[in-house]
Amino acid sequence: MNTLLKKPAVKRQPRPAVSRGERRHVPKELPRGIARALNALASRVLYVAWAQGLLWLVAALCGLVILQGALDWLFDLPRLVRLLFAIADLAILGFILFRFGVRPWHRRLTPDEAALYAERHWPELRTGLISAVQLARKPNGSETIVKALLEKMAGNVAKLDLRLAVPWKQLTKLVCLTFILAGAAGGLIAVLAPKSLILLQRMALANVPLPTETIVAAVSRDFSIPVGQTIEISAKAVGVIPRSGRVEVTYEGRKPEMVTVTAKASSPDVFSLQIANVQQPLTYRFYLNDGRGESWKVALLHPPAVREIKFEVTPPAYTGMPPAQLSAGSLTLLAGSKLKLTGKATQALKGARVVLTGKEFSLEMKPEGAGRKDFSAQVAVPTEGLDGLWIELRNELDIVSQNNTVYAVQVLPDKPPEIEFANGQLEKASLVAEQKPRLRFDVRDDFTIQQIVLCVQQTNTLGEGEEPNPAKATQIPIPMSQPAAGVTLDFEWKEPGKNVDWREGNTFTYWIKAVDNNDVTGPGICHSPPRVWSVVSLQTKREELAEQLRKHAESIKDLSGAQENLRNQIGDILK
Repeated sequence: MNTLLKKPAVKRQPRPAVSRGERRHVPKELPRGIARALNALASRVLYVAWAQGLLWLVAALCGLVILQGALDWLFDLPRLVRLLFAIADLAILGFILFRFGVRPWHRRLTPDEAALYAERHWPELRTGLISAVQLARKPNGSETIVKALLEKMAGNVAKLDLRLAVPWKQLTKLVCLTFILAGAAGGLIAVLAPKSLILLQRMALANVPLPTETIVAAVSRDFSIPVGQTIEISAKAVGVIPRSGRVEVTYEGRKPEMVTVTAKASSPDVFSLQIANVQQPLTYRFYLNDGRGESWKVALLHPPAVREIKFEVTPPAYTGMPPAQLSAGSLTLLAGSKLKLTGKATQALKGARVVLTGKEFSLEMKPEGAGRKDFSAQVAVPTEGLDGLWIELRNELDIVSQNNTVYAVQVLPDKPPEIEFANGQLEKASLVAEQKPRLRFDVRDDFTIQQIVLCVQQTNTLGEGEEPNPAKATQIPIPMSQPAAGVTLDFEWKEPGKNVDWREGNTFTYWIKAVDNNDVTGPGICHSPPRVWSVVSLQTKREELAEQLRKHAESIKDLSGAQENLRNQIGDILK
């Protein structure tokens, strides 16, 4: 291949140093016959090189078409592989074009090199031709002798066809190879048409399927799903429709698996496969009859999750308690508190919300921070119904968080005050009109008692079956030294006649009402069990006291008799 372009290895005569640019031009003093012969020889060398390059281009192109068409038919080359082949093809063809086209043009023979080329083919010229060229460029010696030498060499050259120094016969083998490859490529294309035309389109990177009897058309392609979702992959058979087909499923990091698929009952030409609970990325490819579909990918989209979360509770102001940090496992909250939660997600968020279980209520949260991964919310703790909460996150691809942690919440209500009467306080007491009612009792609360009131209602004026009505009761404030969580009171109602009809024969139902300082979910109000005061005459009171003394005496007598019997029994046991 390279013999036609080799420079002649003839020993050159010493000549004056000149540049290649100067040597490329034919000297004006050189006889016209010699100049034309040398130019014809140089052109013949260039044309032979170009012909050789053209033959190599055709042979290489036909060979690449046959090779890559066969590989594509056998292995259904992906588009990326076909692209790499196309780049390699261009590189090979470009190298041939440069090697046999561009470089021979840049290195075409100068008159000196053409003279040496001719002298190599016709040794009888010896060194006369090259000497003539050099002397014509720069005469050295007698002008008459130089002219005579040039005329003599012109006569010798006129008898020769210098182009014969470049034989075309050396291209014979390359021409045969080119015709064989071109014939094979053309014959295959003609015999296999139209399948061969489709293979040529695929070599040109067209996105068309292989020309099989059954063409696999994609129904599902590349797609992405959240982890754990069930997917359905499917393809359509065009042409010869088989009864069943296969799907090659390849999970990341595992060997391919072949799964048999059948056509859908509703669409006999559509074949599908369901894959449940996908936990790894995978690729899949349908094989229907002799058709092979493209490889498609199923990527996994991981849902966002809570990376960290903090809870801070601010109790109601009436409690006097400061804000406190709570752990996620012990969310015990007082009704009326404010629960502030702050957290960070694993991904950038499009939205988020906190869902209150039991209340069936949700509160939207806006993503915060530079990376849109932070979220926060403040929840008012209700008096009842709230038993937990969980955080739902949504990333920028609208994928919602899965298996969200439910944080249990226990709501403690603010208990109302408790009232306890001191020992000796009768539930039904009789008083003379001159007596001042006296009450001894204790009041306790979780936080602070704000008010204590004595409620009194005259009951002997009520109708039959009518109960005392707190709304109609007379309320007498019981003074406290200051609000406190617990107080012990000894209250004497000094002037009952100013508030009620306190006279002999009347009866009154009374109770104690205590009010705490809960101004958020309250106030908490407690009523003691009702008790009765009866206003009686002095004689009735004396008789009542006498009866009480008699009962006490009888009880003492009975006790004394019991003690005497006990002593007798002990004595009998000792005997």
